[in-house]
Amino acid sequence: MPTPEEVTFGPLLFWSIGMMVVAAGCLLMFLFTYQKRLLQQQLRLRTAEAAHQQALLAAIIEAQEGERERIGQDLHDGIGSTIATAKLLVNRLSSQPTPENSAELLALVEELMAAAVHDARSISHSLYPAVLARFGLAEALQHLVDVCNETGALAIELELDYTEPLALAQELALYRICQELIHNALKHAKGASCLQVQLLQHGPQLTLEVADDGCGFPAAPVPAPTGAGLRNIDVRVQMLGAHLQQHSAPGQGSRFVIQLKAPA
Repeated sequence: MPTPEEVTFGPLLFWSIGMMVVAAGCLLMFLFTYQKRLLQQQLRLRTAEAAHQQALLAAIIEAQEGERERIGQDLHDGIGSTIATAKLLVNRLSSQPTPENSAELLALVEELMAAAVHDARSISHSLYPAVLARFGLAEALQHLVDVCNETGALAIELELDYTEPLALAQELALYRICQELIHNALKHAKGASCLQVQLLQHGPQLTLEVADDGCGFPAAPVPAPTGAGLRNIDVRVQMLGAHLQQHSAPGQGSRFVIQLKAPA
């Protein structure tokens, strides 16, 4: 005959085993639900990353096509028209034995050919700045600023504190960004008296800043870049994994700050 302790212990044992089975079932259900949600989240992240990469690739292609179009227009409107004019003058010289103003025509042809050579060098430099590959980003920016200052359109001041060079691809992207920002300032900063360019390095943090004291522009209601130049800048900023800040207001100039953390 079972003792009272055995009668009491039996149902308690079955109840405990039942609770353990229920708890194990709940744990398995929780793990299954958590794994399912985790897989769904990873799938959403991969889908978003694929869409971002596709959009970035489309933007890169658009930027490249814009660059090709601008180079083609420069070749047609600059070098093409200059050489065509020089050809007409040469034909005029060859059509007459000794034109009265032959010396003036020859001088004009020399002047046109010198201008064509200068334009060809400018386009070649815009395609790939040789000084960047030879001497680095700091010297390339100094050369860019010196060339722009020679035009007399706008005084440009350059401040450099760049002691730890980046990889050539990163330096080229930063150079293109600075080149585009300077070009935009020369074109759109009405009433500006000075353009300041800074390339400063503090530890792993690298900052490129281009600021003018021109007319400025209203803050865009949507942070999406407008215009081919700003789209090109945005694409290169994304490729660098950098961060772009844009500050501007009517009558207060504009300032662009690109911050990049250099890889160890």
